[in-house]
Amino acid sequence: MKVEGIDNGSIENLVLRVKKSDQKAFNILFTELWGPMYSYACSILMNDSLAQDVVQDIWVDFWQRRQDLDVKFLKSYLYKSIRNKCYNHLRNQKFNKIQLEVAHTLSVASDVDQNDDVIELSTRINSVISHLPKRCQVIFRLSRINNIDNKEIAHKLDISQRSVENQISFALRQLRKELAVAKTLFFFL
Repeated sequence: MKVEGIDNGSIENLVLRVKKSDQKAFNILFTELWGPMYSYACSILMNDSLAQDVVQDIWVDFWQRRQDLDVKFLKSYLYKSIRNKCYNHLRNQKFNKIQLEVAHTLSVASDVDQNDDVIELSTRINSVISHLPKRCQVIFRLSRINNIDNKEIAHKLDISQRSVENQISFALRQLRKELAVAKTLFFFL
């Protein structure tokens, strides 16, 4: 049962169904994504049998943790999981010069990883900003999105320049705190 041209909207819908233990939805995702995931694992490990094991482990883990996972971009999540599992395996093995060269040059296809990462990061930033106090949101957006200087913001909102600076500092601290996990993730990519 091959699903041709599965899009991100369909994937999101299928993930929601999987979270409700819908095995048919899981099978659709598995059937559609197994091949590319297997190829990706093979390109890292250069061992067909081990690549199959890695991909199988990722799918088993996904099914077992389906209700606890909060995955917005499934393909990105799965490919990162494969890469990490492969790297962990390679780290613990002795490998040849070709494997070393391949490991250093590998990157996930930009249409899968980078685009999803940018969207996810943008969504997380907007979420953090939307949870700031209203005045802080306004000041931060004027400063960082509209590129208005602090003095002009202070004049526009009839507050002191120091208040503007404090609100921007608060917003930046919140962003740093909330996005620390994302920063770590992007550092290792």
